[in-house]
Amino acid sequence: MSKKEVSKGNEALMEAAVRAGCRFYAGYPITPQTTATEYLSWRMKEIGGQFVQAESELAAINMVAGASMSGTRSLTATSGPGLSLMTETLSVMCGGRIPGVIVNIQRYGAGIGGIQGGQSDFYMVTKTFGHGGLTGLVYAPVSTQESVDLMVKAFDKSEEYRVPVVMLTDGSMGQMMEAVALPDFIDPPDLSDQPYVAGTRNGRVKRAIFDTPWFGSSPNMADNVEQAYIAYEEMVQKWDETEVMYEEYMMDDAQYVIFAWGTSARVAKTAVKTLREEGKKVGLFRPITLLPFPKSQIAALSKNKIKAALAVEMAVPAQFYYEVKLHLNNDIPLGSYKRSGGYMVLDEDIADAMKKMM
Repeated sequence: MSKKEVSKGNEALMEAAVRAGCRFYAGYPITPQTTATEYLSWRMKEIGGQFVQAESELAAINMVAGASMSGTRSLTATSGPGLSLMTETLSVMCGGRIPGVIVNIQRYGAGIGGIQGGQSDFYMVTKTFGHGGLTGLVYAPVSTQESVDLMVKAFDKSEEYRVPVVMLTDGSMGQMMEAVALPDFIDPPDLSDQPYVAGTRNGRVKRAIFDTPWFGSSPNMADNVEQAYIAYEEMVQKWDETEVMYEEYMMDDAQYVIFAWGTSARVAKTAVKTLREEGKKVGLFRPITLLPFPKSQIAALSKNKIKAALAVEMAVPAQFYYEVKLHLNNDIPLGSYKRSGGYMVLDEDIADAMKKMM
């Protein structure tokens, strides 16, 4: 780990990818992601990697899939509208069990939305990676430091489970300047023996790669596909036990809970501190993995201890609120504080909304 330096969020995250062994990047400029693509346009050349400014987001994600199938750690970055264009190939990568890391630096809203930060892609990445219903891991860091720390894990887990992994930040985090300690360089791993790597170059075994899992011992293709999807579902279900990450802040004696993720959680932590100074026993529960979602941990919150809760997000209509509500004990009242249109949630508004719940 290097000494701390002040860096812009997007640039620090891309540097972390390089240090994690990523040697291929394809991307198409889109605010607030563009500074990430710009950074790697020269940085990849310095370390002997490959950078491609693709003609579209669809082209970029297909290039990432192709590079992964050559045995290279591969990355793309985009924002909501670009991620929409990538969903067909994300579905292909899930079905073909092809790894890759996708950084979604969110902007707010539907359609082209707006260039300010938002959290309205929650459903888009937590329910399914495109048609077919298959999913991958989703990390939601709260700061530049945490996003940097999670980047190596993102590549490792993508290859371990052979699924796409999404790193979900936003425009606020991407453009923010803050001190960060970057990880040490690691050598790109040798992935030539992985079953998703195709071709015969450098002695690799020639393999056929499909976007639908045709593998299996049964001569019946439908049986092979069904069994593959059953195994996929079982893998994802096991993530509830092995891959869930979350933070509890001042939760030991909390009688009231604020639920928030990403940038909203960062602001909510200030609200918790303010409410604590006023003698109110408030805590923060922050999911770090949005998929798998910390379902059992939220369900375990006791109705005999927690009097009320508040879900905070930068999305209208609410999305995160309903996911919390699904798992929270029904006897615990749950309120919602949300903003959109590029407006940040404010700590004083969070505190006021929590007081109303009291």
